[in-house]
Parts: sequence; structure tokens; C-alpha cells
Amino acid sequence: MKKLITLLIITLMFSQEAFCLSYEVVNSPKKSKFSAYIAKKRDEFSKKREQNRGISEIKKLLKDLTKYSNEHDVKNIIALYDKSYRSFDGFDYDTFVKMLEETFDSYKNISYESHIKNIELNADRAIVSLVDYTRADLSAPDSEKIKNNPMKDGFLFGECNYAIYLQKINNEWKIVGDNVISEVTSVRYGDARKYDMDFSAPLSVPKNSEYCLTLKTTPKKGQKIVASLGKAEILYPSVEPEDIFRKLPSDGVLERIVRSNKSGYNEYAIASVGITKIDVIEDFSAIRFQMTGLAFLMQRVNLYTPLNPVREKKEEKKDVENKG
Repeated sequence: MKKLITLLIITLMFSQEAFCLSYEVVNSPKKSKFSAYIAKKRDEFSKKREQNRGISEIKKLLKDLTKYSNEHDVKNIIALYDKSYRSFDGFDYDTFVKMLEETFDSYKNISYESHIKNIELNADRAIVSLVDYTRADLSAPDSEKIKNNPMKDGFLFGECNYAIYLQKINNEWKIVGDNVISEVTSVRYGDARKYDMDFSAPLSVPKNSEYCLTLKTTPKKGQKIVASLGKAEILYPSVEPEDIFRKLPSDGVLERIVRSNKSGYNEYAIASVGITKIDVIEDFSAIRFQMTGLAFLMQRVNLYTPLNPVREKKEEKKDVENKG
């Protein structure tokens, strides 16, 4: 141990002068690089801290949005939106408020559950991808609540995948738009709650084009099913689709070809399903049909337009040049 200490002292004695003479030449550049490194890391840390703060603020906003939605608190919900808000369906701020009020009036116990899938933050703008689940217990109007009425109770369930667009305005995050990617909603009363029903439509189609709606289900013993397949543009006020009911085929599959609108509005594909129970009068003098179940199944169909004509022309020109 002593030898090691002596060696260390001797080494230091002989290296002091060299160290002093070479300090400016050898260590000065290192100090400069180190300072630049520290500055870079400080800047990265600052940006990361600012980003984390922004993400935390956005998460709080979305948490408040779910909270106020479950409380049916329209005033506090709309406070989270900027008046420049516009949805990809074309609804502005005032229309959104009206739709919100009508929803809470129609579904007194509707509730929401929201899950964040991703947050993309860029300075004072952000895009949040979410999935929402909507639930409500439904009851027929008091005048229809007859004893043993099988249609008196029902439920609503919906799933929606969408994106919310936010902007920091006056140092406060506000929702300025949203875009629904996919959406399915099921409203069922009576016996329809017990049925497995598969209703399908394409997620997106061009405007003014044909697409197929398909309903699959199997009637239970002693029951018959009639259904209507149609569509309705997503507008406000909404337009009721024309119902033409048909008996479900023996294979349990009902299909219909429809044409998307020419205006480019997004649409809801809709299946209206009625379930009837067949009773034979005791003396076999007549057959009685009773409606025991009703369902409305909806799926969003987004419309898209062809490629930009300018881009097509450029590609065509490029192809001609390549051939030449």
C-alpha cells in the first residue's frame, strides 16, 4: 500500500508542470464540448418537461370531459370547447351544443367510459386518439308500461373510435374539432336483448356508390323476425330512414344494396329489427302475433372522395415521360 502511495506522489510531482502547461490546450476544447453537451441536454429536458406538462393538461381536460358528460353538465362540457369548433361531419359549435342537450334529454341515465389510445403533441396543437363506450338503460314511456309488456325495458350500447383535435388558446387547451373513424350503436328492447345480431356495412365508401348491408341472426322457437335495412345521412336535424320491413330468410341472412349520397355526407347504416311471438287461440280459431322485441343497429359509414385530379394529372404526365 505504501509503495502505491509513494508512486502516486511521485507521479503527481512530475506531472504538475505538464498539467499546468497543457491545461489550456488539452482541456479547453473538452470544456467547450462539455458545455455544448450540457446546453443540449438542458434544452432537451426543458422540451420534455414542457411536453409532459402539456400531456398532463390534456389528460386532465379529457378526464373532466368524461366527468361532466356523466353528470350531464352541458355548461362545463362546452367550456372545454372553443367556439371555432367544427367536426368532420360539418357540425359547428352551436349545433354541437343543441345535439348535446337533446342527447341528455332523450337518455336520462346515459353514461360514458373513455380510454386514451395515443396523444400526439406538437407545440400548441395536439391530436388524441380515443375509444368511447356509451351505455344507457331504457324504458318505454309511462303510457306504454302495461303489465307484462315485454317491450317496456331496453338498453343502449355504443362503441366509438375517434380523434379529438386540440389547440392551446390563451394558454389554455381547447377542443377545436373531432373526427369519428368508426362507430357502432345498438338499441334493444324486450326479447331483442337476448339475440345475437350481426349487422355489417363497410367502414368507408366513395360518394354516390353502391354498398351492401348485411344482417345475420336466427329466430328462436315460436318467434318470427322482420327487419328493414337502410341508411341515413348524418345531418342535423336528423332525417328518418324509410323503413321497408321484410321477413328474415330461412338462412337467417338479410341483405340489401344501397347507394351512398351524392353530396359526400357521412352516413349511418341502420337495421331495424322486429321480433314477434306467435300465439294460437285456444279454440284454434285464430293466430295472434305479439311484438316482443325491437332493435335498432347502427354503423357509421364514412364517405371519401377520389384522388386529387391535379395529382392524377401529374402522375399521368410522369408515366408519359417514362414511356418516352
